[in-house]
Amino acid sequence: MNAQVHEGQLIPEEGMAAMINRSEIEQQIATARRFPRSLKRFRDEALQMVTLSQSIAEQCVYALPRDGKTIEGPSARFAEVIASAWGNNRAGARVIEDKGEFIIAQGVFHDLERNVAITYEVQRRITDKSGRRYKADMIGVTANAACSIALRNAVLKGVPKAFWEDMYVEARKVIMGDVKTLANRRADALAVFQRFGVSAEQVCAKLEVPGVEDIGLEHLVLLRGMLTAIKEGDTTPEDAFATTQAPAGGKPAAAAWTEEAFAASLANWAKVIAAGKKSPDDIITMAKSKAPLTEDQQKRIRACAEPAPEQSAPAAAGQAQPNADFPLPDDEPQSDVAAAAGGLTQTAVER
Repeated sequence: MNAQVHEGQLIPEEGMAAMINRSEIEQQIATARRFPRSLKRFRDEALQMVTLSQSIAEQCVYALPRDGKTIEGPSARFAEVIASAWGNNRAGARVIEDKGEFIIAQGVFHDLERNVAITYEVQRRITDKSGRRYKADMIGVTANAACSIALRNAVLKGVPKAFWEDMYVEARKVIMGDVKTLANRRADALAVFQRFGVSAEQVCAKLEVPGVEDIGLEHLVLLRGMLTAIKEGDTTPEDAFATTQAPAGGKPAAAAWTEEAFAASLANWAKVIAAGKKSPDDIITMAKSKAPLTEDQQKRIRACAEPAPEQSAPAAAGQAQPNADFPLPDDEPQSDVAAAAGGLTQTAVER
């Protein structure tokens, strides 16, 4: 074992490394307290960095599919900006354990000025669906992704959320743009997804919209967040846009649309059909890409294209019509024509 002599004592190499590391940290703490941070300058610099350009803002947001939903949040790039602007800190991540099926990465954030340290651990699987362990290269990629996530979580826990939450909101606004930029940014996002082998139909199905023209400003944030997650290795295009497929000779694995989800979507579909943007068959095809439809649900979608029933003809000119504010007395019945036109009796008004 290698050793060095220090003040007449024999110290192992591991102990020497620990002493050097401790000395470095103590020096950094002393320096941080000599030059304390300015919270106002931190906020100004961080906000300027995350909103400097559309490209930078897009990298500050991630979105991942989880349990049939898409979760969105600040990305590792956003955490890097926050750590840089916060100053007077040490941050890092490493893999601390390999359990065979999983690896555990630990992220560390140490606020030197406040002498507050945060650690955060992330676990990632390194076996495929068949239980076979990944090859060395893929394990390395997974480990890097796990370290990135662990570091992001540690930084965003170490810097209080109250100081950076509004900056994240501003980054989202830069990504969204406005109505004037919507068409171009939507086309750009779809073009990038096509390079990953994801079609416009798959994107619409994921966002649960009938067509490309229905992709709005909020949808742009999700799309850019998914692109960031794909580029950083947090997910793959296949996982992000996975569709339910039926096994050979079997029925689709996914359950049909629930009544609650179907009813909530039907109102929007009806507006699209009424506006002439999509036909009922287009809506049915899109809905089936998410989950199977029952026969009754398909009939209800097609019913949206049927003309509304005509209103009853108004009463003939010159004939008295009831007034809800001044109902007829009980001893003065309405005329047959007024009743046919939907007039209210005194009893109906009282109810």
